[in-house]
Amino acid sequence: MKQSTSWLYIVLFILVFFLHFAIWQLYVNDFQVIFIRYYLFLTILFMMVITIMSIVKKIYPEYIGFTFMGLMLFKLSIMFLVMNKLQLSEVPYHKYHFIPPYLVSLLLETLFAIGLLKEQKNN
Repeated sequence: MKQSTSWLYIVLFILVFFLHFAIWQLYVNDFQVIFIRYYLFLTILFMMVITIMSIVKKIYPEYIGFTFMGLMLFKLSIMFLVMNKLQLSEVPYHKYHFIPPYLVSLLLETLFAIGLLKEQKNN
């Protein structure tokens, strides 16, 4: 996959962050520190997944799908472990505020993995 395609997914993720932050400020206008810590952590996980999948594609292209599944399991496990540290439960209706960004990052990572698999199949 071209380098510019990787940047496209990163830019889309950042745009989703700003859109969600604007909506958050408009309707909730509280808990900004928790929100920013959550997105910072989610961004680190997102960048880790994109980077590791790009590296695996170059070294072991036949294991892209397996790597994707392992990284998704790792990401979900880390989110459950760190959820208390991020104090997400302090926010009212926190499930409705914090699950959509996680699902958007999951969607972007899935689309990135599909692109890598299609490219590998074409080669």
